Amino acid sequence: MDIKETPINYQKELTYESRLCKIGHINPHYHPHDLELIFCLSGSVRLTAGHQSVRIQAGEIFSVDYRDIHYIHSDCDNLTLVFHLNLTRTHLPWENLRHVFFACESCHCYPYQKEAMNEVKDILLALSYVQHTADPTYPQGICEPANRLIEILFKFFNWFNYENQDEYMNLDLHDRFYRVLAYCNDHFDQKISVSQLAASEHISRNYFSQFISKTVFKSFSLMVKYIRCFEAEHLLLTTDLPNSEISYRSGFSDPKYFYTTFKEWWGCTPTEHRDRCRAYLEQAPRLTVVKEAEAATLLKEYITDWHLQKVFV
Repeated sequence: MDIKETPINYQKELTYESRLCKIGHINPHYHPHDLELIFCLSGSVRLTAGHQSVRIQAGEIFSVDYRDIHYIHSDCDNLTLVFHLNLTRTHLPWENLRHVFFACESCHCYPYQKEAMNEVKDILLALSYVQHTADPTYPQGICEPANRLIEILFKFFNWFNYENQDEYMNLDLHDRFYRVLAYCNDHFDQKISVSQLAASEHISRNYFSQFISKTVFKSFSLMVKYIRCFEAEHLLLTTDLPNSEISYRSGFSDPKYFYTTFKEWWGCTPTEHRDRCRAYLEQAPRLTVVKEAEAATLLKEYITDWHLQKVFV
């Protein structure tokens, strides 16, 4: 397979990069350390990222984590903002952010997250407009809104609070979740036990299991399975290694167990997933990036409508 890492070309040392696009077909790819936010302004697009496949409608946002192999297509007219944030340039440490799974999704947004989601949209639209306009009134190198953006995403839209239906978040449990996740990310190809991690957190094995059961993963076994499948997908789509070799490199003790686990998360076998992506790669890309002057005009019109809706609807 020939799916490549796609670095983002940030201009003028900016933390962010934004393109206003008309999307027909974007081939599978991934970014080395960049969070991608897809904001559909009109029409709709279909996004496949990792184990998820969603249709993003007009006015909706969906985030794509760094290293997530993803592709986008649409069979209708659309105007889509594709926004990238360099996670190594924000004021939050990269060492912390590299273990975070973000989940900024309009289709999964609790009432307490609505205000935060609106602020995310405000920042995306403002930064995108500033990047595309030649108006000297607006400073081009500003970083405060981008830093505010990552703060909102980290607080309201990460996998720790994915199932939380209110804004209360226990920071001690939040930090424990990401310590455990970081260890599993760094040692996925080794044997990892509940007893080992419970001891490192100075809690009982039973309490540790109860803690994980209240997170998005529901069980420690499912957490480890997902992380290993995520790593396996990268090997499936960026190498020509046989499935059995990928199984062992990803930490699975048996190829049959790998096939079963991968199908649980991805909804298809590893071979089916590889074949589907290979067929998708054979299609010619269809993408029109709107030129800066036109993009600035369209974004200004959308911002005006967006704020009128917030006031009068």
